[in-house]
Amino acid sequence: MDWKWTVTAILPVASLVLGAWLNQLSESRRETAALVREAKVRELDREQARIERRESFELTHLVEVTNLLLELYDASYRCNSRAIDGHPLGEARTELQRCNRQMTRLKGFVLDETVRGLVDAAHSQANRLSEDTAGDWRVQAGIVDQLEAAQEALAQRIRAIYSTQADRS
Repeated sequence: MDWKWTVTAILPVASLVLGAWLNQLSESRRETAALVREAKVRELDREQARIERRESFELTHLVEVTNLLLELYDASYRCNSRAIDGHPLGEARTELQRCNRQMTRLKGFVLDETVRGLVDAAHSQANRLSEDTAGDWRVQAGIVDQLEAAQEALAQRIRAIYSTQADRS
């Protein structure tokens, strides 16, 4: 046998095998890279969905707490006005107690620590009307100050959440 014939016969077969092997190796790397990309995309999608659920939860509760703060202020004002006028508190006290119970239930769902602190301060100030301070206008003024600070903090947080949602859109 001639060595040239051997090289001529083996070289195409070796090239074919080597080419097939390199092609498989390249395809395997492409598939691995595609799988890694897909996993990253799925992780980003899950993270985005988690953020959207959190923001939706937070917005719902911030709006509820905002509305309840207004109800709490109205109830505390009616209660205090009745006490100043010397009328029995009756329904005004009942309404104030209902608002206080709801606020106790909802304020824990405010996720931002600073905002929750302001809401808690406003709630505590309003609770003073449930005690023996009904009829004291200084208590009413304190409630107004605390409620306004809490309302402003809630409004800022709601705006911040909506601005981040708009940035993502």
